[in-house]
Amino acid sequence: MANGKALGGVDLDTLEPLDDGTLPLIPSPTPGPIGLDAPSGGTQTSANLGEQVLSFARHQRGRQVGDGQCFALADRALRGAQAKSAADYGSVTATADYVWGTSVTLADLQPGDIIQFRNYSFTRVVVTRESRQTTTEELTQERPHHTAVVESVDGDGAVTVLEQNSPVHSPVARTQLFFTGGTTTSGTRTITTTVQGTVRFYRPEAR
Repeated sequence: MANGKALGGVDLDTLEPLDDGTLPLIPSPTPGPIGLDAPSGGTQTSANLGEQVLSFARHQRGRQVGDGQCFALADRALRGAQAKSAADYGSVTATADYVWGTSVTLADLQPGDIIQFRNYSFTRVVVTRESRQTTTEELTQERPHHTAVVESVDGDGAVTVLEQNSPVHSPVARTQLFFTGGTTTSGTRTITTTVQGTVRFYRPEAR
């Protein structure tokens, strides 16, 4: 859950406290994409699938998808793009570490990929030293058991995701998370990021 002061550019929607964790899930059928989001025919490429997954997730911002669980957003986005979902790779249970496609690395991550979290957290501390005072801002966020869709890869380990039912959001919202720890200094500011837990990155696969 968010602690301390939110840093500019990190949390991109109004924070709302919510329960953490993921409740038992039952995937539900999803209508196919329509209009500009519909595939034009031929073989689906990973880029096409990623664009459709991301388009679906973006269109849901501020809304609840399905039963409101984090799983539902990724599941419906993938099914709507005619891609495989978690049920195609194994049992879907409340505590499973879901598989969403082909495993990729953080370095290869791209928009439309899916992130699966297990006991993940980051803490980001910003210390600003000026001539007469030093100020410290700290932000901590957790994703105990969670799924999110990648919207953008921002560099230096930062990734903007679209998610729902996180500890800080209820409907679908946009959040910047961090996956690489370290300390950087720029001018009067020193930023230290600590990352813990396990995350797995997946690229959608066509059915």
